[in-house]
Amino acid sequence: MRLQSFCLLFALCAAFGGFAAERPKQIFAHYMGCYPAGTGPTAHHRSELKLDHDSPAFGQATGGTVYNWDLVPHKTRLSPEASAELDIKRAIRGGIDGFALDAWAGSAGAKATLDALFRAAEKSGADFKITICLDPSCLPQHPEDSGDTRPHAYADAIKYLLERHGDSPNLARRNGKPLIFGYHSQGIAKAINTPEDRRKIADAYREVERLVGQPLYFHFCIGAFNWGVPSGKGASVEEAGAWAAEHFPAVGDFFDAYYPTDEILKAGRAVKAKGAEWSQPMWFQYYNRGNQSLYVEDGFNKLRRMWKNARDLDSTLLQFVTWNDYGEDTVLAPGYNTNYAVLAYNRYFIDWWKQGKPPAVDRDRIILSFRRFNEDAQIYPFHAREFAPGVIEVVTLLTAPGRVELPGRGIAYDAPAGMSFRQFPVTPGSVAATVARNGKKVVEVVAPEVITDRPFRPDNTMYAFSSDCDRYWEEDFPGVPPLHYSEYGDADGDGLPNWFEMYYFGRFGDFTTMTAADPEADPDGDGFTNLEEYRNQTDPLVAEKPYRAGDEWRRQDIFDAKTCANPERDFNDRAVWRYYYKHGKQGEIRNDGHYERTNSNLPNVPYTGGVLAHLSPSSAPGFRHLHGWIAFTPEGDTLFKPRREAAQILGWRSPVAGTVSVSGEILPDNGGQDGITLKIGTRTQSLFDKVIPPKTGLKFDLRQVRVQKGDEIFFFCDCSPGFDSDRLVIRNLVIKLDNLE
Repeated sequence: MRLQSFCLLFALCAAFGGFAAERPKQIFAHYMGCYPAGTGPTAHHRSELKLDHDSPAFGQATGGTVYNWDLVPHKTRLSPEASAELDIKRAIRGGIDGFALDAWAGSAGAKATLDALFRAAEKSGADFKITICLDPSCLPQHPEDSGDTRPHAYADAIKYLLERHGDSPNLARRNGKPLIFGYHSQGIAKAINTPEDRRKIADAYREVERLVGQPLYFHFCIGAFNWGVPSGKGASVEEAGAWAAEHFPAVGDFFDAYYPTDEILKAGRAVKAKGAEWSQPMWFQYYNRGNQSLYVEDGFNKLRRMWKNARDLDSTLLQFVTWNDYGEDTVLAPGYNTNYAVLAYNRYFIDWWKQGKPPAVDRDRIILSFRRFNEDAQIYPFHAREFAPGVIEVVTLLTAPGRVELPGRGIAYDAPAGMSFRQFPVTPGSVAATVARNGKKVVEVVAPEVITDRPFRPDNTMYAFSSDCDRYWEEDFPGVPPLHYSEYGDADGDGLPNWFEMYYFGRFGDFTTMTAADPEADPDGDGFTNLEEYRNQTDPLVAEKPYRAGDEWRRQDIFDAKTCANPERDFNDRAVWRYYYKHGKQGEIRNDGHYERTNSNLPNVPYTGGVLAHLSPSSAPGFRHLHGWIAFTPEGDTLFKPRREAAQILGWRSPVAGTVSVSGEILPDNGGQDGITLKIGTRTQSLFDKVIPPKTGLKFDLRQVRVQKGDEIFFFCDCSPGFDSDRLVIRNLVIKLDNLE
């Protein structure tokens, strides 16, 4: 029996190219060929940046889709060769062993970038490896792939790599074979509903090897393994990992936000039990503003947890996501907002992972990270759709214990030698830290950016800066003044932040226009200076319009605008309509004016039965029936879809003091058996409280409702006493200003 077991183990190891003990620990960074630093489309789009908060385009109206641009000197364009040299130099400094270029994000441009990276690596003589990551969404269709699989498209990408660079000393190899990474590796097949379909995947990759003409070391990505598979028919992530480990030498996930951490750990254990390498997902934040996908945590919590999982499961081959996807804010490369801080902190964890113990600290360092504003801050002039709370985090890497202080924040504490961190609430002001030892300051850092209480656009990712940032900049660009990007700083000290002067009076992103405005001027002639307009969060180029008796806030106007923001603006550009939810046991959800605002606000969600949907979360500890929404019907009526444990609340925040009337018509559209509850009122007074029977309509007209500026009228919809099938539709919902005070 022992001999049989040994033979089986030997066979598995031979199939995968060697025993686990022979596998060196390597980390590659996923490289987007469409985003080389300082050149190509990156430099073009950065230099041609145009923002318009009144634009009907979602990306424009919310402040743009890229915030964390590549960190190079202002108005600099590099050659492709210089760009490749810079990226490789920075990656090596950050402990990265190589790049896995996305094939082919950027089409022909990505291939040109791959070639430039090889030239730069060979010229430098560095032991830096390069390969590709097969991306099914970016591989062109191949005429010979007419069946259920796409082996020719995949093989063509690998042939390009090997025919041009197969003899390069910088080609990534694993156990003597070309190393090929995968992204959503099941994408080689059109369907994976059954075990037979999964066999097609394995066979397709064997066919790729045959077409390429040599054995390959595939890294199989189990991410999105069940996409397109009917509910209940797909494999668990653990089963997917175990299956993949039987066919591929390395298995991992690209981006594990879709799975609970414990499920990913189970998958890793299953992979290793089969003798394959486990590739722990490695990333620290994700924010795709185009499709409103937001996955962030406080400070560097995500990064630390990813690295702990890699150490605990003894991962030996990693792909960091990503080196330079500026459009999704997963950027490890130096950027406007993250500077060199993330790359430097990540290097600490790479060394820990490779050495098997925390690395020695050779000099005192401080790393700061923070959100630019907190949840209470009102965003203007751009629109917001989501918000994630954050913290101020102070990371210290110290040669000996020291006393940490945050000047101006009343915070001081003792930090141990080695790596440690503390987190604090996000409050407005500058962010700085010092470390003293025996009463003498040994290291300090002041972030160029500040925390504001008047943000101009939504931003849910971190700003990071470290005490070493200027040192690394000098290594990259000797003699060039460092680029300290700051939107909320004040370059000329006139009280107007940099963004305000660039956006309204210069060109956003052109730092030479950070001093373009006179704080005492009144260009729109409405009696308010530029400084007052900034403080009031109004447009300095459009005269302020007074509210008048007879003004109406109509839900139909929001439907016609199609912005799908939270909050929504009125005809005077004031944020008035807001969307909330509240969790609780059925029949016990309190209508008390204290609610959570929805963070998922999407223009088109077909299953809602409407458009412009504002959705409550689908899960929360201790609850099962939560995912509800407020949307518009195709006709422009306001649709409430509460769930058994989640009330849906529409709020209207008064921009004035006076009296208003509230009117609307509840349509006989609600289903269920026992009716649905609608409550209208403020935090201090109830205006309307009824259970609407099934298939029953009624009109309401609530008059002489007194409000102060900032008061909020809530439309609280609870499916009690009915069921999850209930919904409520209100037509012609209008709030009218009767009198001003």
